[in-house]
Amino acid sequence: MKKRIACALAVLAVVVFVASCSEKVTDEAAIRALVEQDTTYFKSGTQGDSAAGGGLLDDTMVGLWWRGPQTHDPQARIEVEVVGDSAWVSWHQSNYGELFHWVATSESTAERWIKELVERVQLNAFFLREGEATETNRGWRFKRLSLAFGHSDTVNTVRIDSLRIQSSLRDFVIRDPLNVYYSPDSLVSFTPGELLTMTLYTNTEDCFAFLHAFAGWLFVRVPFEHQGDGVHVGTWHAQIIPGFRFAIFDLLSTGTLLEREGPYDHNGWLLPYMIETAD
Repeated sequence: MKKRIACALAVLAVVVFVASCSEKVTDEAAIRALVEQDTTYFKSGTQGDSAAGGGLLDDTMVGLWWRGPQTHDPQARIEVEVVGDSAWVSWHQSNYGELFHWVATSESTAERWIKELVERVQLNAFFLREGEATETNRGWRFKRLSLAFGHSDTVNTVRIDSLRIQSSLRDFVIRDPLNVYYSPDSLVSFTPGELLTMTLYTNTEDCFAFLHAFAGWLFVRVPFEHQGDGVHVGTWHAQIIPGFRFAIFDLLSTGTLLEREGPYDHNGWLLPYMIETAD
């Protein structure tokens, strides 16, 4: 009799364990589906550079350069960790393309350099079960999102250590982009046309820094001025039209833009934000 009871308990434990694992897998699938359906927050950038097409910019430092059209992995890699009614998501995608650079060889001639571009991008998110498991998406709700963090694939020597944004209305610092979370309904916000002073603290003096900002078809690239000791400062007026936006803080090694054989060497942070009128 004791053996029968022990066997029954063992079978029951296995059934409970299997059911628990099955529910966890189902939750992971539901969250993964939510992420795959969201093309607003879960993306790594644009199809090309902010200086592509007719808006090429000579930033006075390195001449005329831009990233060409990019392709991405057929599917992003989505890692989900469910703990009770909370879930952490890590989203990964790779970007592929080319960097183009017109370099003056004399006062009247120039040559074009083309470099292969491969970037690895990650962003994190937090989900919370606020409904019932019988509901659509098993009751899971998207609650918070980190910045996106990107870097070149094979050579990666440049690094953004922190970002400071200042204006007459705000002053804040971001140090760990993948562990700074914002709610989609309370993102960092700027007023239309707000003048921003942006400071990038980096690990090297051998680099160039830029801001890429986007508003529909209008793309802007702002070069930063190197202040010494790896500190770069740029100023920019935020967009005028209210709505959701994102900006990319882009760090490139000097070799990327100044050496013919220099490999693509990049670190970038993508900041989601809102343009909102003042209350």
